[in-house]
Amino acid sequence: MKDSSALPHSPPHGSEEELRGLLSALPEKAAVRGMLFNAVLEVVRQRGGEAAVQQCLATLGEKQFLDFFSYSSGKYLEVLYAAARLGGGEKEDFETALRHLGQQAAENFLVSAAGRTLLVLVQGDAHRLLNRLPWAILVGVSGVEVDVRTTGPWSGVLTVKGDFSPRPFVEGGFLATFEAAKVNGAKVRSWQAEPGVNAYEFSWA
Repeated sequence: MKDSSALPHSPPHGSEEELRGLLSALPEKAAVRGMLFNAVLEVVRQRGGEAAVQQCLATLGEKQFLDFFSYSSGKYLEVLYAAARLGGGEKEDFETALRHLGQQAAENFLVSAAGRTLLVLVQGDAHRLLNRLPWAILVGVSGVEVDVRTTGPWSGVLTVKGDFSPRPFVEGGFLATFEAAKVNGAKVRSWQAEPGVNAYEFSWA
């Protein structure tokens, strides 16, 4: 299964060229709730302190993000790249940094009202969690279409049309969510099903 991110002409992961390419391809109606910005900025705060948060806000031209207001998806991509670069450095490659960022940001989201509601609704049931993931995504992101299907007793696939977030970041977030829901042996892998459409395959014990 070919991944466009691995094509020879693709810019290096984490580069400004890659970011600008993603920004130019953003879906027109895509927007992100402030709660997701704040989840990522909390990771920035943990890694670089309040000064790093203020630097990110200044770069984005914002003083703060209100949880239930919608903001440009382009700004969200910019803060993801900034946070991943802050966490990566020389210790890990950019893809690994994004995955760790996704895990930490999801942990921050799951202590919010929406995150706690999700965990209460699923009650540790993997299939219930899988079926609730579209709701969780659409709480935070608009302009995307989400479909989910069960592929077996311990597996399922979620497809997101108009998905603009880096897949390693999303994988990390999903994995942290399954772990928070106390689903044993959770694994997630992803691929680009077609341009603008990403698929996420889940399995568990």
